[in-house]
Amino acid sequence: MELKEIKLTPRRIELLEKMGIHSVESLLKTYPFRYETVEAVPFEQWEKGQTVCFEGVICSPARVVRFGKKRSMTKFKVVTWNEELEITLFNRPWANQFPFGKNITIFGTYQGNQKVTANNYNFHPLQSQVGMHPVYTVTQGLKQSEMRTIMGKALEHTEILADVVPERYRKAYKLLDGQTALQWVHNPPGPKHLQAALRTLKYEEFLCFQCVMQATQNKDSEIKKEAKSWDQKRLEQWMGAFPYALTRDQEQACQDVLTDMKSEKIMFRLVQGDVGCGKSMVAFTALYACHLSGWQSAFLAPTEILARQHYDNMRQLGLPVILYVSALSAKEKEEIHQKMEQQTDAIFVGTHALFQDSVSFQKLGLVVTDEQQRFGVRQRRALLEKGRNVDFLMMSATPIPRTYAHFLYGNMDLSNIHTMPPGRQPVKTIYVQTTSMKPVLKDVLHYIEQGRQCYVVCPAIDENEEMPMKSVTSIYEGMKTTLKDRVSIGLLHGRMSSEQKEEIMMQFHKKELDILVSTTVIEVGIDIKNATVMVIYDAHRFGLSTLHQLRGRVARGNVQGICYLLSGSKDPKAIERLQKMEELLDGFTVTDYDLMLRGPGDILGFRQSGLPSFVLGDMEKDKAMMEVCVKDASEILKRGTDEQMLAFIKDAVEKAQYFD
Repeated sequence: MELKEIKLTPRRIELLEKMGIHSVESLLKTYPFRYETVEAVPFEQWEKGQTVCFEGVICSPARVVRFGKKRSMTKFKVVTWNEELEITLFNRPWANQFPFGKNITIFGTYQGNQKVTANNYNFHPLQSQVGMHPVYTVTQGLKQSEMRTIMGKALEHTEILADVVPERYRKAYKLLDGQTALQWVHNPPGPKHLQAALRTLKYEEFLCFQCVMQATQNKDSEIKKEAKSWDQKRLEQWMGAFPYALTRDQEQACQDVLTDMKSEKIMFRLVQGDVGCGKSMVAFTALYACHLSGWQSAFLAPTEILARQHYDNMRQLGLPVILYVSALSAKEKEEIHQKMEQQTDAIFVGTHALFQDSVSFQKLGLVVTDEQQRFGVRQRRALLEKGRNVDFLMMSATPIPRTYAHFLYGNMDLSNIHTMPPGRQPVKTIYVQTTSMKPVLKDVLHYIEQGRQCYVVCPAIDENEEMPMKSVTSIYEGMKTTLKDRVSIGLLHGRMSSEQKEEIMMQFHKKELDILVSTTVIEVGIDIKNATVMVIYDAHRFGLSTLHQLRGRVARGNVQGICYLLSGSKDPKAIERLQKMEELLDGFTVTDYDLMLRGPGDILGFRQSGLPSFVLGDMEKDKAMMEVCVKDASEILKRGTDEQMLAFIKDAVEKAQYFD
């Protein structure tokens, strides 16, 4: 259902689309991130400094006191709770809005001595405003009051979302029907109603994901493949020429992968470990073994610049590799298409261009994806379907505990690389309680003068009144003005085109830029050994695993990497987390600590990546519900009679909407 069908103004539609909301269905699934409770407490219970709300009658003329160019103070008195209170409103110089005898509802802070500083006011009865009120994450230019009005219009059409959970499970687990759950999550009559809505919607999220995941995997689980075989001596000689000895974990991961490839079972394995732990060498070993066995292989990278880096590294190791990316000319692509038809043992490395319809492999036997969470199921499957019973190897620098890996990937096997290659130093992390780069700027400029480069990371692209945080645009402009000609500065963020991003990263790679101001798009990037300094603004806005991924960008060379975590937060828990980052050195301990504190939503990057969008479900707190959903999804698929859920699964698999 289109947004214009609920009679929204073009301005409101534009703001919602800026938030990624393009339909009434996606609007209804945009849940509040917290709730405000409005409660009228009797005057005798008020304490100094307490937030209060009350309805009263204006009992004195309003007067405005001006001080400074745009600053003012409006004062008047109100009778409420049989008390006469003095009200102060800052920067609302409209005395005629507060006539004697008018009813008014005030929200503010009690200062003691019958005085209240008002934060907000309106002329509606307080009784109509008490209760729980949703607070949404909104874009700049959209007020909370507007968002609530918009959501009210959407809630008149909850029937457009199919009730896919079978009725037997709703009865068994005492769940709400879907429409009631949506109404209550957006406008809860009380805490118990909200709890029931959240429980229902969490179950639905987990069940839908499991149904789609199991339906996708069931197609492959019983299929056998032709076991691969190769000259083991040639493989060992090639591995013996590596520039450094493999760590014990790398050796074990290689053994796991090679054993999978030799078997008749289709490989479905995830190799995970920190940035720089040597996952690529495991992947290259699999690619070479596949080449020796006479099969083609494809290595899929998330960006063209990263694909070119892998291509260069493979060539240095003597692999017969061919690069296939969008930037190639039509003639070059046609030549590679011919090689795909003729060279049955070639290795192809590229981006999403590899799974376009025009690409056809003669004998594809292995697919490897780098940073696997950056690719959705539809993209991965499009490449796998270019061969028959293809082995699939994934790599990720975001460690996923086995418990969650089982829920997310079912029959996937895991290989963990904990140890780092010799000579790699952990990044020195320094937490600085500040909102400005000023305390560390001198050090940063000193490192740049030594010839080093620096990343500056911000949590947002643009400024946002509702969520005050540093934006890349404002920091970039500020640094350009402040530093002028002293250093060269580049800007990088997710709204740029792929070509623009590639160009900026290449400039940074070639040392044409000293500082790169960026959002988290650099989390998965090329190895720039000279970039050994990072400054992260509003560090408390990121999960610890994301911070660890980011700082891994400055640990690619032999020089000590340094990461400054800037945060002005006064929250003791936020401060404790950032101080802990100074101690935590590897991704596995960071993930464990972050899971304990925050749950997996940020850790696994659900909302930013190819992993599922669990908006409400918390995999740390809802383990029992997850296990139930694994069982229920299996039962639904075996039974094959739940029409609405089966229709949802079919649609989701076709669109790959739950994963992409």
